[in-house]
This record gives sequence, structure tokens and C-alpha cells, in this order.
Amino acid sequence: MKFNHNKYFVLFPCCKVVDGKNKSAIYDLQRESYVLIPHSLSYILKHDKHLSLGQILKKYPGNEDTIEEYMNFLNKKDLGLFCDKDEVKFKAISAKVQAPHLITNAIFDYDSNSSYDLQKAIKQLHDIGCENLELRFYNDMRLDSLLSVITYTKRTCIRDLELLFPYTEEIQLENILQLRYANPRIRKVTVSSCPKGIEKIYDSEEIYIIYTSESITSEEQCGVISPWYMLPKTELYLESLSYNNCLNRKISIDRFGNIKNCPSMKRSYGLFDEQCQLFNVANNPEFQKIWKVQKDEIKQCKDCELRYMCQDCRAYVKDANDPLSAPLKCHYNPYLE
Repeated sequence: MKFNHNKYFVLFPCCKVVDGKNKSAIYDLQRESYVLIPHSLSYILKHDKHLSLGQILKKYPGNEDTIEEYMNFLNKKDLGLFCDKDEVKFKAISAKVQAPHLITNAIFDYDSNSSYDLQKAIKQLHDIGCENLELRFYNDMRLDSLLSVITYTKRTCIRDLELLFPYTEEIQLENILQLRYANPRIRKVTVSSCPKGIEKIYDSEEIYIIYTSESITSEEQCGVISPWYMLPKTELYLESLSYNNCLNRKISIDRFGNIKNCPSMKRSYGLFDEQCQLFNVANNPEFQKIWKVQKDEIKQCKDCELRYMCQDCRAYVKDANDPLSAPLKCHYNPYLE
């Protein structure tokens, strides 16, 4: 396709260019997708956006065919549009991260040996305004026990509830859907240790359910980073610019009752009980310090074009003595061509 050389190409406000060591990426935050691009295209989009297509072609003599290919690619992917000079300005997406509460997300782990009071822990989450909770059960759960735990979240400010528990014949898909119908805050359920042959994904507007044969028996299986898990979302992108996108405003209780930034992390801020409460730990400056460890500071991540779309892991790192060490379980190499 031939384009009018007097026109200016402008990326949509929801499309963000991120540079890595060897290549760049355009995140389409509205469609939650991304494309990889060469640095040369990234440079044009960032530094020549005030130029018309004709002016860009004159600036890079001998590269006319390549630039035309770039424009065709961007147009085909619907990442922007050609417009007149007086139409160039779009209203930018606000980079401000809105966080009205001290804690916004939490993980509580539980197994057959856990003894901390889960009901009191959920009540304390409500008291500090936390709206997102992930409950991970490593022991077999009966349907009535699961229902009992879920009722703890009623009349609380928790809006999104995620559940993980091992497969049992008692809890089938229809049971989970009934739970969701009675408790609309349940948004995601992962059923682990499923028999071979019944792995499946149930995806609807209301709930996302995964049946996996993977045996998830402890927090040690957390922290895997792979392109398969990456989606460019607006909230994740904005948070990644200024904060740690996994640990910011997060509080956790591991299966032994230790209050931590994440169940997989080594440092404990005390056992959850009447004397050691979530509010007090969350207000501890030492507890909050890791919230500000951002991707642009972390080794390897800072050179990765996908760094604002994947969640960081500070629990499993390549060098335990370096707080800015690269994630140990990352399976993406930003240094490959």
C-alpha cells in the first residue's frame, strides 16, 4: 500500500514502544497484545514522529523501501494512523498509578499442617482495604470446607478472589460454577494434580478455570517467567514503570503462618497472631522497601523489551546476595538476536 507522503504517522495512545538490548516491542495495551520490531523502527517512532512520511524518507536516503515496509506493517497491525499535522496530538494515557489503599493484593497459603486463623486473616485484609486475594490450598479440599472458607470473604471489601487447590472427584466443574454463581467475587480457579486426560480450560466473562496435571504442592513452584504468561495490560504496564509489579502493595501469609512480602521469600516479619497483625507489618518501612524495586533496575530485565508485561520474581533469583539479580526462573533471553 502506498501512503500519502504529506501525512504523519501517529501511534495510538494505547500503543507503547519499549526498547530492549537487541530489539524493541510495541505493546498494544487495549488489545493486550504485542509485536516485536527492530530498533530502527523504534527510533523513527520515538524521534521522528514530528516528521511527515515524506520528510522521514528524505532523512534516510536509500532506506525508502524498508521504511515503506515499516509503515505497511504498522498499518496492517492497526497500531496507529496517518493524519494531518494538526491532528497529530492524541491525549496520552495517564501514567499515574491509582492505589487508594495501603495493601491492594494478598496471597494466603494453607495446607494440612497450617494452624493460623484464616478467618481472622481475611478480616484483617478487609480492615486495611485489600480488594484482591489469592487463596492457595496444597491439601485436598472437601466441597463444604471450600465453601466455608469462601464465606469468610462475604461482607468484606475483597472484589477478586483466586483459588488454587488439588483435584478431587468431589469437586467437579459444575460445583465450581455453582460456587461462582453464589460468590461472584471468584474470578479464577486453578485445579492442580488432575488425572491425565482431563486437563482443560474453562473461560468465560465471569470466571477462568484451569485444570492442570501439574502437581502444585508448595510455594516453591512459583516464580516461573515465560513469554507464555506475558500479556501487556495497562495496569501492569503502568505499575512496572515505578514499582515492582509483583510485590508492590502485596502482603502474604505462608503455610507456616509467617507474614511475608510473598510466601516464597525467605524473610518473615513475624507469625500471624494477635500480637503480629497485617496492618502493623504493612506499615513497616522495611516491608515496603521491595515495593520500589522496578524492572529498569533489575539485571537482565532492564535489557528486555518485554519487561513491562511480565511479573517480576524477587524470591528466586540467580544471585541470592544481590537484590537486583535477574529472576532465576526466567526462560526468555533478551540478548538473543
